[in-house]
Amino acid sequence: MSKLISLLRRVTVVFLVGLTIFVLQGYNSNLSAKAETVTPEARAYQAKQPGTELNQGNPIEKAKENLKETAENVREKLNLDEPLDPGTKEVLNSAQKNLEKTVKPVTGKERNP
Repeated sequence: MSKLISLLRRVTVVFLVGLTIFVLQGYNSNLSAKAETVTPEARAYQAKQPGTELNQGNPIEKAKENLKETAENVREKLNLDEPLDPGTKEVLNSAQKNLEKTVKPVTGKERNP
């Protein structure tokens, strides 16, 4: 009999704890999972919502503006405005010399820059 009461007590406690957690999640939003952005880029990112802009103006001009924005974004992200690293220049020069050594026997001509 005491084993049955002990088992019933355990089941009741587990049920009440589960019910409490479930009810608190509905009332208190602090228990729910929330995440903040970590990088400054993610905080500053503003996406344009489709359908929020009215169809005003020339679509060709809009396409040009979007293309310019995309090119600016690519240039910024890939650091295309910065000079090449000296190590990168060495690798490119080495590849060019090796290419010339390989092509000269085949074509019989030297590449003139």
